[in-house]
Amino acid sequence: MRELWPAQHLLGRSGVLRGRSAVVQMPTSAGKTRAAELIIRSAFLADRTSFAVIIAPFRALCHEIKNSFAAAFRGEPVTVDELTDVPQMDFLFEDEEETRQILVVTPEKFVYVLRHAPELAQRIGVLIFDEGHQFDSGTRGITYELLLTSLKSMVRVDAQKVLISAVISNAEAVGEWLNGTDSEIVSGITLSPTFRTVAFASWLDTLGRLEFVAPGEPDTQEFYVPRVVEQLPLLRLPREKERLFPERTDGKDVALFLGLKLVKNGAVAIFCGRKDTAANLCGRAVGIFERNVELAPPSSMSDPDETARLVYLLAANVGPNAFSTRSAGLGIFSHHGNTPHGIRLAVEHAMREGTIRFVICTSTLAQGVNLPIRYLIVTSVYQGVERIKVRDFHNLIGRAGRAGMHTEGSILFADPNVYDKRYDLDERWRWRQVKELLDPGKSEPCISTLLSFFDPFKSDDAKYTLQLDAMDFLRRYLQSQDAFSELAQSVSTAHADKKFTRQGMDKQIAWKLNIIGAIESFLMSHWDAGEIPLSTDAILALARGTLAYHLAGDDDKARIESLFTTIAENIESKIVDPERRRSFGKTLYGIFTSEEIEAWLTSHIEVLLAAAPAPTMLLEFIWPLLSKYIPNETFQKCSKPDALRVAAQAWISGRSYADLFQMLRAAEAQLIWGTKFRDYTIEHIVEIFENGLSYDGALLIGAITELIGFAGSDPDGQLIEMLGLLQKMLKYGLPTPAAIALYELGFADRAVVSELCTTLGLVDEHRGEVRERLRDDPDAVRATLQKFPSYFTHIFDQAL
Repeated sequence: MRELWPAQHLLGRSGVLRGRSAVVQMPTSAGKTRAAELIIRSAFLADRTSFAVIIAPFRALCHEIKNSFAAAFRGEPVTVDELTDVPQMDFLFEDEEETRQILVVTPEKFVYVLRHAPELAQRIGVLIFDEGHQFDSGTRGITYELLLTSLKSMVRVDAQKVLISAVISNAEAVGEWLNGTDSEIVSGITLSPTFRTVAFASWLDTLGRLEFVAPGEPDTQEFYVPRVVEQLPLLRLPREKERLFPERTDGKDVALFLGLKLVKNGAVAIFCGRKDTAANLCGRAVGIFERNVELAPPSSMSDPDETARLVYLLAANVGPNAFSTRSAGLGIFSHHGNTPHGIRLAVEHAMREGTIRFVICTSTLAQGVNLPIRYLIVTSVYQGVERIKVRDFHNLIGRAGRAGMHTEGSILFADPNVYDKRYDLDERWRWRQVKELLDPGKSEPCISTLLSFFDPFKSDDAKYTLQLDAMDFLRRYLQSQDAFSELAQSVSTAHADKKFTRQGMDKQIAWKLNIIGAIESFLMSHWDAGEIPLSTDAILALARGTLAYHLAGDDDKARIESLFTTIAENIESKIVDPERRRSFGKTLYGIFTSEEIEAWLTSHIEVLLAAAPAPTMLLEFIWPLLSKYIPNETFQKCSKPDALRVAAQAWISGRSYADLFQMLRAAEAQLIWGTKFRDYTIEHIVEIFENGLSYDGALLIGAITELIGFAGSDPDGQLIEMLGLLQKMLKYGLPTPAAIALYELGFADRAVVSELCTTLGLVDEHRGEVRERLRDDPDAVRATLQKFPSYFTHIFDQAL
């Protein structure tokens, strides 16, 4: 019999397993994935539906859910599919109603799917939104909110909609918006599936200690562990002063020391607020061991074979000299947004299997990844200039003492200033902030990204605000986007003394323009979906269907209605042709961007048609558009843009991140940093290609393909076919259809894919043929995978 998880007890007391729509609040490790499984199983067994969709906001979380569900339903007549997040229709749905299917997908991909196949919504019987509190998280928040707004009107009336979230303070309001007044609220806030302790580093004497406090009452000391932290000598180089580790005033150093001391007792994760901090801490670890620190490296407590395989994978991707590779040799692994996707997956698998036990991470650890952490050591509660949200912090600390993996976990705050200066009038703000973070009752409400359109502009340090009328901003947009350059310059000049900078204004203007474009795209996708175009009443209904409207006060409700109707009037006057309007809606861009791409295509279509047989030539001709519409800051701030163009060709040919790094260095390209320049790091290279060119480049090519199809400029379809191939080459950084197929089968690492292609002699084979080749020669595949982390052999075993 399977173990009873808290999720089963929680859902058993509600009507969710009987088909009721609900908002389910559960702390991390209480069994969110098991809850989703139970909901879908009950719907299948009751014959309420044969088709369920799980929408999760992160690619890594989609991957984990898919793997968990594939294992849970193995041997049953249920197919579990995870869609790629490439914006193209590269999948098939089961046509037979009796075939039970579970689809796992990101919001961005599902938006694309529904705009090309809206009829699919009527087949959905169960719709689960995992990590549903992400409506107000970055640029994906507006996409997520408008997707749900669409789905509310598109799915069947009897479809069960369940939003599973971390603790939020306005669950009732969100539930009413999503499901109406009869929405069920299932609260598992008090669930505590594992025992957790909270401690603070204190260092007032020669030796530091850990002060353990009551988790719910941090001012109440429970006990302390003395003589835990001490300074160790490091090898000095000639003419250096005495070097000691850790430095007493450096919370990150203390965190690293504590991790190295405690790892013998169980797995350790050190949380850093920023990606560059995590990368630098790996470098610090390498440095102290090179200076003969008197501590055992975590590799001595890890599986030596798995550690060696992970080092091999890192060296193949980012090079043997990268700090992340060298720290991996010590058994210290990085996990953050600029860690290549395949490496993250391999590290997560090794941590789950217990073959490694030390990771330095950012909030990527809080994004649903299921890792068995015994100690979570917190270096900072800030992510850049903003403090981490209470709900996100509880998602993060839920990784410590993961249910079913450890009976208890510890959350350790490493900066001694937090505890030791808690009574200092000038310094106690740190203590107040941590106390607030530890209180789940202080969780923020789930707000709407769309509402942020009406927010004032902020100074770079967020101390000052400047209110500009939102509708005046919209009118500027409708007249000419060129007006915003003047706006940014005038504000930054007039208010320079209050730290309003041109760069900060440009970023905030781009954010508001992104919201306008998302609304334009949303309205165009609905405009001609029915038998008649949208009426004013229908536009108002869409506006009133948003979470923003539901949460807003009366004044903001009127402004949201005005925002939608004004944007709609502009669409109606500028995009008269219904087919063109529909095509624009499928690009996922707003009007101005779609029109600019369309105009560019009109003048370049002949050149593109001539280049169609060669994706490399297509990339060369499309590059001007790519360089304009990839908003990634690290991409845009390259001092030598032409070097990026050359490197992009190397990216789609499968060259490693280390090779791309050397190419940009050889071209003397640097990162523009205000009025200065910085040398690129290997993490910058991953950011440019995996997080910039990969996502935004694929989105742009999807829009180009859509507009070429609308114009009928490619009657034999050859150009569109090659653009589809180039889109996936850009997405994955791989050169052939066979390599792409291997990646999409789960071997999600470019180095692994390259070696498998060489082993099996694969070039132009497509997915079905590649799968057959894997099955025909399993010994050769296993021999190749033996060099790499065990995660990829695990994927191969699943594929057989």
